[in-house]
Amino acid sequence: MKSVQDLPTVDINCRADLRDAIHAMPASKLMGLRVLGFDAAGVSLIELPLRTELTFDGRAAQGGIVGLLADYAGVSAAASTLPPGWICSTLGFEVHNVAPARGQRLVAVGRAQVVGRSHAVSRAEVYAQDSDALTLVCVATTTCRPFELPKA
Repeated sequence: MKSVQDLPTVDINCRADLRDAIHAMPASKLMGLRVLGFDAAGVSLIELPLRTELTFDGRAAQGGIVGLLADYAGVSAAASTLPPGWICSTLGFEVHNVAPARGQRLVAVGRAQVVGRSHAVSRAEVYAQDSDALTLVCVATTTCRPFELPKA
């Protein structure tokens, strides 16, 4: 079993523009997502504190919620490799839930696998944290399209 110490090291200030863009999204605010940081080599770390409203039984996160977190992690991992002002838009994702998502929070680790000009593919793992222990609850693949945000 993994522990919190096994999570990748990320920098909260790496791609601050991307972090801020995710935090500004209405869906992110509604869900309570928090970006813990990125690594310019293509790693993201995002958490979602579990609330009763996100569960199907008062304890375990509903599978779609887990998939949403995996999508954010995978796509932002790809985006973290791009220059400032660039982000990615989800084209699709495949989610495999492997265990109940119970705990104080969910933590998603995204890792860019291939980032090109027209699309990128990442892997995401979602863990449920209970105390210091992490349980793998989801493995996902995301595909996205990189693009530059319009200049203001």
